Amino acid sequence: MDENLYFHIGIDAEPLEETSPCGGFLTWEESERVIKKWLELFRRRNLVKGAGFYLTPEAAKAHTELFKDLKEEGFEIGIQPNVPAFRYPKYKYDLGYYDEEMQRQIIGEAIEDFYNALGFKPETYTPCCGSRNEHTYLILIEYGIKQIRVPVPGRYFSDRPDRLTIGYFPYPHWASSHHLIPGCLPLFVIPITGKLMVKRDKWVPDLRPEREPTEETRESYKEIIDENIEIMKMGKVPIKSIAIGTHNTRHVHFENIEFVIDYIYEKAEREGLKIVPIQPPKLRQIAEKLREKDLKLLNKNNG
Repeated sequence: MDENLYFHIGIDAEPLEETSPCGGFLTWEESERVIKKWLELFRRRNLVKGAGFYLTPEAAKAHTELFKDLKEEGFEIGIQPNVPAFRYPKYKYDLGYYDEEMQRQIIGEAIEDFYNALGFKPETYTPCCGSRNEHTYLILIEYGIKQIRVPVPGRYFSDRPDRLTIGYFPYPHWASSHHLIPGCLPLFVIPITGKLMVKRDKWVPDLRPEREPTEETRESYKEIIDENIEIMKMGKVPIKSIAIGTHNTRHVHFENIEFVIDYIYEKAEREGLKIVPIQPPKLRQIAEKLREKDLKLLNKNNG
């Protein structure tokens, strides 16, 4: 049994506030200052191999040389199109509102803009606001996307079926065209770690550092980490992971993320687990080896 606890922090780099429904910065200079705060944290905590930046095409254009350098340094650089802000004001709604043809167009244009800015195509995708439908995963595979970071399981908003995550398997798994369940598509799904049971129409707490840095917030972080590690160990989950998703905005409280990092390492040591900072492509490689093992067992049993 793998006693590693894989740990990843992903930063969604948003467009400017004037076009972004998710919030952003007033200027790209302000955006770069906060990116550099993240970089100082990752380098100091020896987490470069466990960190990634997931860029809107607008952020890729604004910070081209910076993100090219960060890719060379070892950070993962993926894509996160904020659709209502993408080629503003061309698209009014989040991705999951659109049919197959329009999604294929939007995703294709976003990857084209990303490539034109940085000179390489992304392999990891983050859906803005978690918005998707039954067409999204298959289209991403068409465009060469290999991994997708998805929101915390348990989200339920009665007016937003495109954001439903009740039913998600909460740990890394292979995708199916029905996005709530595991399958065998060549797209690897990495859910954000969060509270496993909440009330309907309520936000599901996760480990993002935008919350106010209070004792109540810290207790919530501890509860999420404790609960997930307990269940992963009890259920013998083959790929144990803690995944944090957040944004590059002025609302980040760095004291929160420092606390979460410290507590994850402390808890893992108490539970006999080894923390391994990891990025989505490496996590996928681990899953590929597990799948090969399963296939060998299947062939042996059928032989």
